[in-house]
Amino acid sequence: MKPVAQPIAVHVAGRVVQVWPKPSDRARRVRLSVKPGPRVELTYPANTSQASALAFLKDNLPWLEQVFPQARAVQPSLLAHLDKFPWVTLDERMMEVSLATGPRARLVIAKETDAVQLFLPEAGREEAAVRVLRRLAETGLTLAVERLARRVGVNVDAVSVRDQTARWGSCSQLGALSLNWRLVLLPPVVHDHVIYHELAHRKHMDHSDRFWNQLAAWDPDWKKHDRELTKRWNIIMDLGRA
Repeated sequence: MKPVAQPIAVHVAGRVVQVWPKPSDRARRVRLSVKPGPRVELTYPANTSQASALAFLKDNLPWLEQVFPQARAVQPSLLAHLDKFPWVTLDERMMEVSLATGPRARLVIAKETDAVQLFLPEAGREEAAVRVLRRLAETGLTLAVERLARRVGVNVDAVSVRDQTARWGSCSQLGALSLNWRLVLLPPVVHDHVIYHELAHRKHMDHSDRFWNQLAAWDPDWKKHDRELTKRWNIIMDLGRA
């Protein structure tokens, strides 16, 4: 199905709200989401019929009425975040971040000084910053998983770095870890806490008492780290989605 040129107008809580259709080759199911702005998006697999997508939207209007009033008014900026918090985590090290202008997006890592310099073009700086940090995350998170998996003695089949909208990470039955690139914006101990959580699923693919006991053995302060993770959710999870 081709993208609909115009947004779909629906009535939500006594007002007209625009819903933007987003057919996607990567989507596996129909999904309704409310992003800062607020902007409402209806994402669906490219081979889904328009009628099916619209039926899903109609069925989920009660949910939209509850969620829409709580949406943020402004999309947070990754560059503004880095200006306020000029650091990233690379593996187990907190690195100071500086921004510079260059003809193309790239990064330079100076481990001897714990510094990372991001070179961004004048045009599209926000999008370029996201691309560069995802590149750093692909390196840093892979190294961190190798380090922590070796420390706790578990095997990991593969590591992928993705742009998840509602989770920090996941672990498949086959032992593949999928991690959110925004983990590099967390302090090292909280960054490692997320990875320990997913590694604990290599022992127990559930959230049973055995799972939590395993996590506590590897990360004794996991409750403190989990509370910190929750605090940072609203600060970090929407970054880079403009």
